[in-house]
Amino acid sequence: MNSLTSAITTIRRSPIQSMTVVVIISLIGFVGYFTSLITFGAQSLLDYAETQPQVIAFFKLKTPIETINQIETQFRNEAFVSEVSVITQDQALEIYREENQDEPLLLELVTADILPASIEIKAINLDYLSSIKEQLEQQENIDEVVYQQETIDQLKSITKVIRSWGLIILSVLAGTAFLVTNVIIALKASSQRKKISILRLLGASKKFVKTPFMIEGMFYGFFGSLLGWIFAFATSLSLSPKIANQIDAFFPTISLPSILIWQLLIGSGIGLILGGMAGFNAITRLIKK
Repeated sequence: MNSLTSAITTIRRSPIQSMTVVVIISLIGFVGYFTSLITFGAQSLLDYAETQPQVIAFFKLKTPIETINQIETQFRNEAFVSEVSVITQDQALEIYREENQDEPLLLELVTADILPASIEIKAINLDYLSSIKEQLEQQENIDEVVYQQETIDQLKSITKVIRSWGLIILSVLAGTAFLVTNVIIALKASSQRKKISILRLLGASKKFVKTPFMIEGMFYGFFGSLLGWIFAFATSLSLSPKIANQIDAFFPTISLPSILIWQLLIGSGIGLILGGMAGFNAITRLIKK
């Protein structure tokens, strides 16, 4: 309790410095929260988009329906397959008629007998699509396999770039918050150099001397992170309806409230840890000098 009281006293004695640190960390936290929100949102959209590419295989004409059902069952039992759908010749004709309903001449010339049945297979991960393609090509009754390799490679590249840059930006922001807290606490600790020396001469342990500064750093980290989250929360809520209207037609709705709650929990924890570490580092260097 003495350490907590000492930390609060130090904060109150230099309110301008304390507020400056909290404001700076809150701004850093705002950018960090918003960056993580964009990264997570983009990643969620890409995760959904990754499930959309599929391997489409066309059966040879007059392939028995029993053979088609057997191949369908085979892939449904595969653990890496997320969805399997078969389009029979009659269904293919219906799709053709819907797509060409404004061309009556084309409708008269095409019958179900000349349209091949097909099977569409989606994987739980893009990496499995090439394996599915190879298995389909080994089937005797398969005439052609369509596999959008270029689209899949582009999705993989986008996913990798977003993950990498998101991690880099968040790491830089965390490092900046650590350095700002470390510098301010070091300056405030330097002004108490005599007090610390007297405490050490009176037999105070290093832990007793360091704890108030660690608590002070945790205070800055927590409240700076909290304010940053509040700003990010307000901004996200104001923007989310506009963004949702644009993506709802293509992607499933992302649960924004749950993401923000997890951000608050994780961000507050990181703020406490970084603040405590910054305070510990600052006072440790002072004591060594």
